[in-house]
Amino acid sequence: MLKEINQAVKEKGIGKTQIVIEALEQYLHPSDQGEIAQAIAERDKAKADLNTNWSEITRLRSEITALKADLEKARSLANKLQIERDQLKESSDQASSDLEGLLKDRDHFKDTLDLKDKQIGFLEAHVAQLTQSIGQLALKPSEEEAKKKGWSWKFWK
Repeated sequence: MLKEINQAVKEKGIGKTQIVIEALEQYLHPSDQGEIAQAIAERDKAKADLNTNWSEITRLRSEITALKADLEKARSLANKLQIERDQLKESSDQASSDLEGLLKDRDHFKDTLDLKDKQIGFLEAHVAQLTQSIGQLALKPSEEEAKKKGWSWKFWK
């Protein structure tokens, strides 16, 4: 309290006794009660604002803490999904490589089957040609031969 009095003395440039006299007069003759009431009201309003701000700060801090926890969960999930994506990409690349090999094998087998089909076609044509040639070479036996053999004549009829 003495420090405040000393500070008021320096600001106003008057003695300590004069400050005490002014304080007593204000106390005894409260002519400026409106100013004091206004100052008290302002102080109460400032206190209420301070309490409101403090509760707002506390709420925001708890909200920040919750958001940080959510952020960490999201980061963890993002990392997990990144790892899973990398594994799926690796599997996809492996499957693509396997598919490429299988397609080459299929093409090779298809070419082999086409070649075999051509060979079979060639052999069938050759057999047909040989059958025709044999048919032409196996002429009807003469009547004398047929009479000798007896049974084969019936075959040629």
